[in-house]
Amino acid sequence: MTTRMKIVELRVGDVTILRLIGRLELEEGDLTLRDHVDTLVGEGRVKLVLDMKDVTRLDSAGIGMLVSKFITARKRGGTIKLLHLTTRSDHLMEITKLSTIFEIFDDEDEAVRSFGTPA
Repeated sequence: MTTRMKIVELRVGDVTILRLIGRLELEEGDLTLRDHVDTLVGEGRVKLVLDMKDVTRLDSAGIGMLVSKFITARKRGGTIKLLHLTTRSDHLMEITKLSTIFEIFDDEDEAVRSFGTPA
């Protein structure tokens, strides 16, 4: 039995950092991520950073959900940026060419500053 992905939320000014913990895959993390991002966007919090350091598995459903929520945020005038990709996640972003769509960071302060918000 697997456990659902956990999301720890941290706010820095108008930027929301979501630390994803667990598996971002079909029926596990993808629905958890969808619901959490939809709630934030509904509140007008559309400057999002997803910290993927503790994502233990990423599959096509997880990648699809990342793209879907990126589009959701963009439609509301915001964006989603990625932080601390694992080696596997980084490779998947490269082979799917999503690294040309998402801004990807290794430093949290730099990711937050990229929105024009002091870290």
